[in-house]
Amino acid sequence: MRLLWLFLALALLGPWFSEYGLKLASEAFILGLYAMAFNLLFRQTGLLSFGQAAFFGLGAYTMALLVARGGWPFPATLPLAFLISALGALFIGFLSIRLSRIYFTMLTLAFAQLLYAVAHKWYAFTGGDNGITDLRPPGIWGESLFYYYVVLFLFALGVLFLWALERSPFGYALRALRDNRARAEAVGINAFGHLLLAFVISGALSGLAGALQGALQRSVFPDYLFWTRSAECILATILGGSGVFLGPAIGATVFLLLRVVVQANTEYWPFFLGALLLLMVLFFPKGLGGLALEMASRRLKGERRGASGS
Repeated sequence: MRLLWLFLALALLGPWFSEYGLKLASEAFILGLYAMAFNLLFRQTGLLSFGQAAFFGLGAYTMALLVARGGWPFPATLPLAFLISALGALFIGFLSIRLSRIYFTMLTLAFAQLLYAVAHKWYAFTGGDNGITDLRPPGIWGESLFYYYVVLFLFALGVLFLWALERSPFGYALRALRDNRARAEAVGINAFGHLLLAFVISGALSGLAGALQGALQRSVFPDYLFWTRSAECILATILGGSGVFLGPAIGATVFLLLRVVVQANTEYWPFFLGALLLLMVLFFPKGLGGLALEMASRRLKGERRGASGS
């Protein structure tokens, strides 16, 4: 219920934003969906994927190629971007899930970099480093306020789906595999099947975020597949806190706002980000979301003690 109230408040805020505010808010929702898709793997299964950019880029290029080469209307490309990213995740996950820890992480990174190289060099199909441009959705889809509501709606659907998934038997099975895989398999849980399905869902949602981002920026370039794009969802998750359900979305919003403010005043954004992450890891390992929950819990305990003392 609280999530529904949050989405309603965000919907009511839309008309009050400026043109730039709508674009920034839309980008925050997209990065938030991307980070929460990553956190489905990281939090629920304990798998650190450094190749989420592969699915983000697959979704973006699927949308861009269908619009620019096939003449498809933008809304019709979103389901196919979701599907192609899911198929890509199925293939990569089938080969990667069998590995664990650093080997899984590095193999997912390798697949993402392979797709980046293909997009960067295949000029005849992807445009190479020139990318695919002029992707402004036609008609009302190109208006900032309407697109804000489209992104908010899809973000809300994704969040509610992940919320239900986390509380489903499938979500509990993933956590059992994360905590003790041998014991979970001993009670009959199919480890490979569950982890592969989680990987596919994460990839499909990442691809949807990529398609939305490409339309928002009105262009798609090979850096959508580069490892730094994977780092963005990881950084957002660290900032917001992987242990809090909405933590990655909170971290995504903070990440974007900080980037805008810092880059407007200095060119040392990477240094500032590195220092911030160092402080977060050392002093606030649970992230901003975890810190907020901890402060709220302490305040509630204090109020209870005051009430019992009186």
